[in-house]
Amino acid sequence: MVGVAQVLLKPLPLGVTVAYAPRGPLVDSADLPESLRALASALAGDRCASVLADPELAPSPELESALARSGARPAGVFVQPRRTLLMDLTRTPDELLAAMRKKTRQYVHKAEREGVVTEETRDLDRFLAVLEKVAARDHFALHDRGYFERLLAAFGEAAHLTMSRVGTEDDGALLAVQIGDRAWELYGGWSGAHGESRPFYLLKWRSLLGMKQRGVTRYDMWGLSEHAGDELAGIENFKLGFGGEIATWIGAFDRPVIAPLYPLWRIAGRRRLAAAAR
Repeated sequence: MVGVAQVLLKPLPLGVTVAYAPRGPLVDSADLPESLRALASALAGDRCASVLADPELAPSPELESALARSGARPAGVFVQPRRTLLMDLTRTPDELLAAMRKKTRQYVHKAEREGVVTEETRDLDRFLAVLEKVAARDHFALHDRGYFERLLAAFGEAAHLTMSRVGTEDDGALLAVQIGDRAWELYGGWSGAHGESRPFYLLKWRSLLGMKQRGVTRYDMWGLSEHAGDELAGIENFKLGFGGEIATWIGAFDRPVIAPLYPLWRIAGRRRLAAAAR
């Protein structure tokens, strides 16, 4: 078995920890149960209650049965999105435009005609000013400035802040990161200003083109709704207008590391981990 995983340790009360392998381990489906066993063995000396993983592997009855036999079970929380939209940037710009819904394509061209401006920036104040308006309107919590400063420092030139504006007013913000030939949207939104000019449609399109020019072949729009009517349903409809392929991953599974400590994770740790990831 060959694979790799980034493992984060989160503290729980009484010196206990819980481990999380975001979007990992990177292994074939058949090797996932054994890789979780290996991780649990490696973590046993860290007073670790459980290891949680949410790899990019498609669900299947065979994989879920193998995980159950190995002692892993559905975690009951989703730290990363289980459903997402993947854009194939090996296509030409004309092919990408043709794959869009008609209305989305019309809105992209309308924004161009209306003179919407998009640009990359490292000005975190501008970015957060838009994101704070989005958070206030849509009622979601926003990380503090220090979080975004650390994020930009960690990714360096691989982090791309793109803004849209009409005249002198910023109205859209998007943060995407690139690793090799892949890119992920992490944060973004539209302030609600200048809706008639459809600025966020053009911002999204220009972000796709910018990543394509940098050699990205797969662009992850990062998150679709879990079920009809949830809080992401409206965002999902917007994203699907750009075309792309819906991907569904197996979701989050956890496996006990030190069995007597495992109830601490089931009672309190999962909630803390999910809250810390928001």
